[in-house]
Amino acid sequence: MDLPLYCIVGDRPVKAIETADGGMDVLAYEWDTGEFKRAMQYLSKITLGDGEIDYVSEQEFEEYVAQLRSPAS
Repeated sequence: MDLPLYCIVGDRPVKAIETADGGMDVLAYEWDTGEFKRAMQYLSKITLGDGEIDYVSEQEFEEYVAQLRSPAS
């Protein structure tokens, strides 16, 4: 699998990144804080394509996260 991997799972941004030791970590957007937190429960979803998942580019991912973080107009 090529890393990083950027996904939208349902409405939640989730990314898989390479760790310093060559492993992998899965981070999911936290609605309450607007930050990313380790969420390995998404590993099988994003690697197997299980459920409603959109695989997006880094740019599309960052734009979506920025929209989520911006205050409602």
